[in-house]
Amino acid sequence: MPPKHSMMKNGTRQLPYGISDFTDLRRAGCYYADKTRYITTMEAAGRFLFLIRPRRFGKSVFLSMLAAYYDLARQDQFDQLFDGLWIKDHPTEERGQYQVMHLDFSQATAGMDGTLKQKFDRYCSTKCEGFAEKYAPLYAPDFVQEVRRREPDSCEQLRYICDRAKERGHQLYLIIDEYDNFTNNVLNEEGEQVYHALTHATGFYREVFKIYKANFQRILFMGVSPVTLDDLTSGFNIALNITADPPFNMMLGFSETEVRQMITYYREAGLITADTEDMIAEMKPWYDNYCFAKASLRTDPKMFNSDMVLYYLRHHIAYQTSPENMLDTNTRTDYKKL
Repeated sequence: MPPKHSMMKNGTRQLPYGISDFTDLRRAGCYYADKTRYITTMEAAGRFLFLIRPRRFGKSVFLSMLAAYYDLARQDQFDQLFDGLWIKDHPTEERGQYQVMHLDFSQATAGMDGTLKQKFDRYCSTKCEGFAEKYAPLYAPDFVQEVRRREPDSCEQLRYICDRAKERGHQLYLIIDEYDNFTNNVLNEEGEQVYHALTHATGFYREVFKIYKANFQRILFMGVSPVTLDDLTSGFNIALNITADPPFNMMLGFSETEVRQMITYYREAGLITADTEDMIAEMKPWYDNYCFAKASLRTDPKMFNSDMVLYYLRHHIAYQTSPENMLDTNTRTDYKKL
């Protein structure tokens, strides 16, 4: 018998299990727990922000949502992507006002060939060239060619982009997902000495953060650990760490209210039959009990791991029962880190 999640194509929003890009999620008509009200909270907090959260906690979806919101190249997509969400009726003045450079450092170690620096340069160079092609109409006719000419030195490419943007009065927004993934892998696989060389003195990782600090009007980056940021010291000393600030405690992951709303939505669609209280009680010991702000403990707004909740609900929708293994097997490599 085919799983019942195939029925969701008939007017019911599909669960966004395995989807980490906001634009893909919205265009596919997936269910989305609206986090857009935090846009105004973040703007009020500052221009250079840093946040850590556990793995599989919705960081990538959130950052890609911000990229879609602030990107001037996607201004005409605002109504489509944000229809029905809180920010659609409460847009800020900075909506669609930035050229966005969106990096994911979990991709910076890809490939078998080359040194760590060469791999990092190769990834960043690709992103710089993609940025140049995307915003080429806003620059001189030779802009893309000049950026490519500086390859494979991604720092030189980035400096050239930033210099040209300053000359023309363009605003740049840097978003970094998994900012510490690259260095955490180096620390685990290459050892502390190699890691120290990257993040201290004239290490290339530290140097690139110095460029970021001097050239972007807004910066937001997320990861799972503050260790790399602490070790960068003066390489990047302007970020406000909002990790433990109460206004952001519920920004990522799912609150119990959001989990209940999802269960209700799929029950009303006839796709879930189990009792809500039984489901919540079963999930809590496995997926709940994350609280990031000490002051928030008084009101007990503990957060659920979003990936695990989607995994659990997907199984209920497909088979009308809980998964035998309450831990998502797709996160096997992250079990110890979770």
